[in-house]
Amino acid sequence: MYHITESIPSSETSIDTRRTQMLPVLRSHKEYIKFVDRHIQKVQIPKAHDDAPPKLKLLDLTPLRLLFMPLYSPNFGRPSFAPEDMMRTFIAMTLCGVSSPTDWVDDYLKDESGFYAIISGFLPGAVPSVGCMYDFTTRILKLPKFCKDKYVRPKRKKLTSTQKNG
Repeated sequence: MYHITESIPSSETSIDTRRTQMLPVLRSHKEYIKFVDRHIQKVQIPKAHDDAPPKLKLLDLTPLRLLFMPLYSPNFGRPSFAPEDMMRTFIAMTLCGVSSPTDWVDDYLKDESGFYAIISGFLPGAVPSVGCMYDFTTRILKLPKFCKDKYVRPKRKKLTSTQKNG
């Protein structure tokens, strides 16, 4: 299943649409809050994790799209989940005290109530797989290398004494 988002019209976005073919349309933070408020009314909120939704509502992750866009292929692969929602699910996983993406997907995101899927920004039944979670982790690990290659100048070599005098 693919992630269906409630999106803003493409004429209002400033992101190049050629680079976002494999990414869903960007959902604003206000739209995420509306999504959670609308869908969470129908589910039972676990007492142990009732503080997670307000914390996630405070965290605007929409700027991550620009940072992650170069790490997604514009032409190949299946449409992916939004990187902001993937990051949000990792944050929700941490807030709920879960350390394994496998346990998070199998025991929480696929939970019948749908609470954990909703606070992550996914519709119940349309959540990422375990492989998708690990693939996203791999993308995160590539980010420092990408930023360093593109924006940091390499360190200059020190000149030897003969090169200085020559």
